[in-house]
Amino acid sequence: SEAFVVDGIAPTISSVTSTTDDGTFKIGDEINVTVNFSEAVTLSDGNLVVTLETGDTDQTVTISSISSATSASGTYTVQSGDASSDLTVSTIALSAGTLSDAASNNMSSFSIPSGSNLADSEAFVVDGVVPTVSSVSSSNDDGSYKIGNVITVTVTFSEAVTVTGTPQLTLETGDTDAVVDYSSGSGSVTLTFSYTVASGHISSDLDYTSTSALALNSGTIKDAAGNDATLTLSEPGGGTSLGSNKDIVVDGVVPTLSSLSPAD
Repeated sequence: SEAFVVDGIAPTISSVTSTTDDGTFKIGDEINVTVNFSEAVTLSDGNLVVTLETGDTDQTVTISSISSATSASGTYTVQSGDASSDLTVSTIALSAGTLSDAASNNMSSFSIPSGSNLADSEAFVVDGVVPTVSSVSSSNDDGSYKIGNVITVTVTFSEAVTVTGTPQLTLETGDTDAVVDYSSGSGSVTLTFSYTVASGHISSDLDYTSTSALALNSGTIKDAAGNDATLTLSEPGGGTSLGSNKDIVVDGVVPTLSSLSPAD
């Protein structure tokens, strides 16, 4: 007697899952992507390429080794600019070679069954977009300010940011620049810095000192995903700078008697 095993059924993809816990992921974070098959398969002379929907530029996970296995995994690392409210796979394909079962039936269809994609079983929010400074302005009216007056400088970001510590903004105020501490706004798009005009400060159009005038001062400014904000500002006097947005004159120079006439 003979024992023949007949296998005329080609393997298929059964689902895409992950061993990574649900959550929000920032630039540099890693997410496991696992492709599950209907039966054990072997990859020969090629790569299995999984394409993820990550916004303007889709990212890929390349799996180069599968040996008689019912699943295969790769790692996706979040890149700058990646964005997804619920990460999912757009396509799976072979770059070359074959993916076949023990009977040498080659997989011909790489479609993912409805309801079995990554987003159906996992909840991954991808945020690879770094917050940037949109503008620097002030809630004070245009005008002249003297010693003791308080000027609230506002730094607006492209998205809500969370602050730890006491970041600082350096203002151009004549011979001695004013280093102004962060005062409020964590959790919103706008941070405020409270500046009190001091003796000797002077400016015909208040602005910060340079494009790098906003400093962390050992603190942090991050978005909800944990991406560090880019702190680069517009050139002073131009773009979206304080000097461009507002006309604030600072006069902290006290008048003094220089001469008396007649002398007697």
